[in-house]
Amino acid sequence: MNTIKQKELMINNMRISYCEKITDTSEKITIFLHGWGSNKESFMKLFPLRQNFIALDFPAFGKSAKLSKSFDLNDYAVFLESFIHKVTENLKNDSDTINIEFVVHSFGGRVLLKYLDNSSASYSKIRNINITNIICMGVPFYRHLTQMQKFQIQCSKFLAKNKYTNYIKNKIKPIFSFVFQNKNSDYTALSEDVMKKTFQNIVNEDVSIYLDNFAEYEKNLKLIWGENDEAAPLYYAKNVHEKYPQSELCIISNAGHFPWIDNFEEVKKNF
Repeated sequence: MNTIKQKELMINNMRISYCEKITDTSEKITIFLHGWGSNKESFMKLFPLRQNFIALDFPAFGKSAKLSKSFDLNDYAVFLESFIHKVTENLKNDSDTINIEFVVHSFGGRVLLKYLDNSSASYSKIRNINITNIICMGVPFYRHLTQMQKFQIQCSKFLAKNKYTNYIKNKIKPIFSFVFQNKNSDYTALSEDVMKKTFQNIVNEDVSIYLDNFAEYEKNLKLIWGENDEAAPLYYAKNVHEKYPQSELCIISNAGHFPWIDNFEEVKKNF
């Protein structure tokens, strides 16, 4: 019985952590791409549902190396291309083609859209890559920062740039946190300037302009969405399904942004 193997590799001098279970390279290999602030372990409940899979920690997340400079969406897309090249080049297969299924959540879906859009993306310099399926969960396809969230980021930048005494800062921050509460917790949770800049780069890029890249995979596109998703509202998925009617939309009841965690049994039926 094949067990999950914990592995590391170097990409552009960054140590990248990933795990894999490969039992038959003639069958499709599922690549899991996690969301912002998450890691490969977030998909653990789904791993047993696939014979072959690879799950990675994006740079700056999980057990992968931190960023030395801020990234934008294109940086992550280029990284993904390099990662796929490296993890597939040594797979033994009688065929020249590797069949890949992507399972993407939130930020991971944005990276995939940019990856598909990159005109330089060859999908593999070693062998042909055939994308058989794309399963999207809670992907913020559209520009989704509210005016309040944008104002919150500007206030954070203002406080960071101005020289207050520690006493005044300690008085201001609790008020600031109370006013905004958790309206943009992903941003407020960040302590490093590199990651704050990276977050701004990611959310400020409207990936809806890349949705045309799904056209080639319309029949193999599945949208598994929590009916109560607040981070990526259900109408995102409905809009994509309307654009690509041959895709499949699975609305998961009593579930939010992590549908496979909130209602695993229902996701399992549709996965």
